[in-house]
Amino acid sequence: MSGSPIRSATTATTSPTSASGPGGSIYDLGYQSYQGPRLGRRSAVVALYGQSLRACFGIGRGGRAKIAPFTLAGLAILPAVLAVGFAALAAQAGPAGGAIEEASPIRYETYHGLVGVLIMLFCAAQAPELFGRDQRYAVLPLYFSRALTRTDYALAKVGGLMTALLMVELAPYIVLFVGRVLVAPDPATGLADEIADVPRFLLQGVLVAGLLGGLASLIAAWTPRRAYATAAIIAVFIIPPIIVAIVGQLTNQDLARALVLLSPGDVLDGTNAAFFGSIPDGAVVASVDLPGWVYIAAAIVGVAASIGLTVRRYLRIAT
Repeated sequence: MSGSPIRSATTATTSPTSASGPGGSIYDLGYQSYQGPRLGRRSAVVALYGQSLRACFGIGRGGRAKIAPFTLAGLAILPAVLAVGFAALAAQAGPAGGAIEEASPIRYETYHGLVGVLIMLFCAAQAPELFGRDQRYAVLPLYFSRALTRTDYALAKVGGLMTALLMVELAPYIVLFVGRVLVAPDPATGLADEIADVPRFLLQGVLVAGLLGGLASLIAAWTPRRAYATAAIIAVFIIPPIIVAIVGQLTNQDLARALVLLSPGDVLDGTNAAFFGSIPDGAVVASVDLPGWVYIAAAIVGVAASIGLTVRRYLRIAT
């Protein structure tokens, strides 16, 4: 080997030796083996999960990568901030403030209908970037050559996306909850009045993040092309409710009851109605006579199926 001497990146543990020849010189400065802890598979999964979660918000990348996620998250929180402002005005108005607060369209039971589209857009913007980059740049073999298995990779990626969606979904509810408690004349009484809604919006948030995140992951895992994945995700979220509404008006209700369970948006409207006992105006589920537990069961099945199919995709993907 010719050229300048090769220097070891580690500290020499033995006396240096050298060899020379007609082509140049090689200096062996010695190598020191790695003596630190080998964290193994579990640490690799946790690291990939954390990296996936950060990537959903563009953290660790350029400023352009942060525009879409933080804009959508900010728009999702904005109605909650406005609702807290209404609640503050109602508290200052005294006895007449009850009418002001009741007139506010921003409540726990209506919030999903206000921000559902933003959550879907978040999925369409971030899932293709999260799943497509590794396929596009052909780095999957580097992941799979180590302790990380294909199942680990898929679950870490899906878990990162679902956690990001859960944060975006629950943040407005938390703002609304804390704000309503603090602006109440008696915070202790306000806490007692609001605490009953906490399990409801927590469960709704978990189902929203699980179903939308699982479906977006499944679609994005099938193509490295971001534009195709984004279009497919939007189509899966937007088109089924339109079909269900048309079928419900033109044909019998039995077919509409079957199709509504294949529409992610309508299923989540149904779970919201089941938890809060309120159906948004104009929602398809208002015209479909199904009990609330059916929507909850459909959402759980959808979450499990989408995760399972995503894992199966990575078990079969060529590297």
